[in-house]
Amino acid sequence: MKVLIVSRGIPTKQNPLLGSFEWDQARALCKAGHQVTFFALDLRSIRRKRSFGIFQRETDGMRIFVHSLPVGAIPPALFVKAGERALLSLYKRAFRAGDRPDVVHAHFTDMGCIASVLKRKKSLPLVITEHSSIMGREEVPESTLRMAKKGYAAADCLIAVSGELSAKILQHTGMESRVIQNIIDPEVFLKCPKQEHTGFRFISVSNLIPRKRIGLLIDAFARVRRNAPEACLDIVGDGEERAMLEEKVTSYGLTDAVSFAGGLPRPEVAEHLAAADAFVLPSELETFGVVYAEAMMAGLPVIATTCGGPQDFVKDFTGLLGAYDTEETLAEAMEHMLRTKDAYDTVRIRDYAVASFSPSVIAAQLTEVYEKCAVVPET
Repeated sequence: MKVLIVSRGIPTKQNPLLGSFEWDQARALCKAGHQVTFFALDLRSIRRKRSFGIFQRETDGMRIFVHSLPVGAIPPALFVKAGERALLSLYKRAFRAGDRPDVVHAHFTDMGCIASVLKRKKSLPLVITEHSSIMGREEVPESTLRMAKKGYAAADCLIAVSGELSAKILQHTGMESRVIQNIIDPEVFLKCPKQEHTGFRFISVSNLIPRKRIGLLIDAFARVRRNAPEACLDIVGDGEERAMLEEKVTSYGLTDAVSFAGGLPRPEVAEHLAAADAFVLPSELETFGVVYAEAMMAGLPVIATTCGGPQDFVKDFTGLLGAYDTEETLAEAMEHMLRTKDAYDTVRIRDYAVASFSPSVIAAQLTEVYEKCAVVPET
C-alpha cells in the first residue's frame, strides 16, 4: 500500500526525539513492504535554529519531504491554516499526475487536525494516532480540544497509544479509539551485552521536567541509601530542572552515588541500561511510557507509577506498578526491588518486550487498520 505519514518533524542529531515515534513507524512500515512517503511539517518557532524551506530526499527506501516553516506560538486557528497550506504544498510536490496515497496517517493532535484537509479536499482515508500528554489530562485547554475534535471527526480510524489515553479521549470528545502501542527497536537494545559491575544500579531515563518527578526519585533514593550503601542511581536526560536536581543531590551528599549523563542518543542510552540492574521513573503522566518499554527491551525490571501508559504493559514478572507518589512509597518499592532482584528473569522480560513492541508486530497492526480504511484498487 501507498502510505503517507504526516509528522511534526524528523529526528536529527541535534534533536533525535523530534518526530521519533512517527519515524520508527514509517521505517517499520517500509520494511513490511509498504511504499511510504514521509511528510515532516516543522512548524516550530524561529528560535528553534534550523534551515527553512522545503527539502526532499530518499532514505531507507522512503521518500521524505520536509517543510520547515517558522510558525511558532500563534493562535491555534492560524497555526492550523498555516499547517494546511504547508501540507498541501508538499502534497502537490509529492503526488502528481493522478498519483495518490492509499491512506494518510497523521500523528499528534495538531498534525491530525492539519491532515484532515487531505480528507476534505482529496477524499483520502485518514488515520490519526494520538500521543499527546495534553489529551491524557483531566482538563484539556479548549483550543486543543477544538483541534482534536476537528481531526478526530475526519479520521476513518483513531488510534491511541495506551488504554488510559483511549479512555481520556472518549471522556473528552466522546470518540472511540483503538489502542496500538509505540515501537521499540530491539536491534538497539539487544545488542548491548550486560555489563558487569559492583553494587546495585538504578537507572532513570527522562526529560528533566516537573511531571517526570526526578526530584521525588532523588528524595526516595536518599532514603534507600541509608540501608543500602551499595546502591547508586544513573540519571539519563536533560531539561529545565537539571541544575536544581544536581543541587539536591549535593545537598544530600550523594554526588558519589548519583550521576547525570545528560541527554543521549538511543544507542548510548542502551549502553547505560546494559550497565544497570533496575529502571525507575515516578512519572506523573505518560500516554505510553516509551522509556519503561525500552528498559524492558534491555531486560531490566521496572518500577513504574500508575501514570497512564504503563498500566497496559507492566506486569508482575516485569517489575512493580503502583501509586508511588511519595518518597516513602517510592523508597519502599526501590528497596523491595533490591531485595528481590533475583526473582526477575531478564530473558523473559526481554522476550515479552520483543513480542509486544517490535517493529514487525506494530507494522502488522497498522496494516490491518489501513486495509480496513483504504479502498485499494485490485491489480
